[in-house]
Amino acid sequence: MKKLNMLGLVLAVASAVLSPQLAQAHASLKNSTPAAGSTVSAPKDLSLTFNEKVEESFSAVTLKDAAGKDVATPKPHIDTADVTTLHVDLPTLTPGGYSVQWVAVGADGHRRTGNFNFTVK
Repeated sequence: MKKLNMLGLVLAVASAVLSPQLAQAHASLKNSTPAAGSTVSAPKDLSLTFNEKVEESFSAVTLKDAAGKDVATPKPHIDTADVTTLHVDLPTLTPGGYSVQWVAVGADGHRRTGNFNFTVK
């Protein structure tokens, strides 16, 4: 019986130690430029930085204006100096609200999505 209790204790400790590492195994957005909720002068670039390397070919970023219309942008590309950052070159943005929808696939192959807004003054 003591061996069974000890095994249960070992499994509980191992689970507690490994769970945070497994939970952090997916790409999640750390920050962006422009930042979520910010008001900025017309940016020329949108950058999204994740907690791990993202796979460029499986990741996407969509920009919509305040009317919900897609803003034409080229495909996002990985920063040559930082493989955790995706960049999107932006056309000249007119004043108003914009929403960003992103899809990121990390090295583990899991797909994550998110969105945020910013305003151009």
